[in-house]
Amino acid sequence: MQVVKYRTEDGVFTAIRVKTGPKYTQVITMDSSGIRIRRVPKSEEKYMTDIDYPPKRAQKKFRSAVRRFNQGPVSNNLKEALEL
Repeated sequence: MQVVKYRTEDGVFTAIRVKTGPKYTQVITMDSSGIRIRRVPKSEEKYMTDIDYPPKRAQKKFRSAVRRFNQGPVSNNLKEALEL
């Protein structure tokens, strides 16, 4: 688990890189629509820059944001990644 700055065509997000596989990388992003877990191609890692921020602290902030802002059910993958 690592905190990254993720640049996309929609803007720049602070994200948590959860898992890196052979083809895809799981990333948790936070924006105005809520917290969501995304599966992006591994080639997108060139747009991710590591941030010197403690992962446990970021996980705590994301967890509290899920409780406050997410509407409806939370996916099992997100629960597992944030240890809800």
